[in-house]
Amino acid sequence: MSTASRGTGWMIEHVDDVPPVKPDWPATWKSLRHHFNITAFGINAVTKDAGKVLIPEHTEVQSGQQEIYFVHKGAVAVTLNGEQMTAAEGSVVAVEPAALRKFEATASPTTLLVIGATPGSPYEIGEWER
Repeated sequence: MSTASRGTGWMIEHVDDVPPVKPDWPATWKSLRHHFNITAFGINAVTKDAGKVLIPEHTEVQSGQQEIYFVHKGAVAVTLNGEQMTAAEGSVVAVEPAALRKFEATASPTTLLVIGATPGSPYEIGEWER
């Protein structure tokens, strides 16, 4: 059953029903920004089973992006600057650009929403999404 609904200036759709940006991309990674035509910030959803890396270790020093990670479904092992902790379903994790971060699913399935933008700068679409 589809949960999609659209009107002038708005859309509702279940995250599981959003298609990947490109046909050859895995169904586990979805650009919600692209699907909903958001231009002010990046927002993605990634879904994987326990033991799989949701977001590889990285910083956002180069982009300067502040990021929010929201555990929509499941649970996540979060490593921030080498310190590991658990983020349960419903948790919000805020990360500054220089913080080293990695997210791994600890439940099956786990869906993580990733929202980011650079303070004071217009949002730029990454090369990976073009």
